[in-house]
Amino acid sequence: FPDYPPEHFYAMKKKAWMNGIVWKYFLRDVLKPDIENPSVLLVENFDSHVSEESENIVGEELGSELCALPPNSTSHCQPLDVSLMGPFKEHLRDFWVLTKSTATTAKEKSLVMINRAIKAWDMVTDDEVRASFVKVPWITRIPYCLF
Repeated sequence: FPDYPPEHFYAMKKKAWMNGIVWKYFLRDVLKPDIENPSVLLVENFDSHVSEESENIVGEELGSELCALPPNSTSHCQPLDVSLMGPFKEHLRDFWVLTKSTATTAKEKSLVMINRAIKAWDMVTDDEVRASFVKVPWITRIPYCLF
């Protein structure tokens, strides 16, 4: 995607589902450069996320621990999702209202939306991310996941 903003990760799949190829690329090329200390990577119980290969990449290449959420627990993470996505969506709506777009093609419209999303996510603060974990207190009781 040469026309898209640099320093961001873009992947496109026909059915828009995450798969092992995209996940491994994300781990190695997107996430790894930002990990400075041993960390815990908390993932949902999706096949490509919890594979032995993923665990090896996270442990050996990222120097971190992979921790899968228990099966059927995604709905219990709603407060975490809401507390992160709420501010993000609010900023995204603000950018939509404040900016006019003359984009006419699908590619142009996608680029406008990507730029808005980048700006909106950049406005979500580290404190908002940290505070979101307080709203899901059970997450600290998952075995091997220490926060």
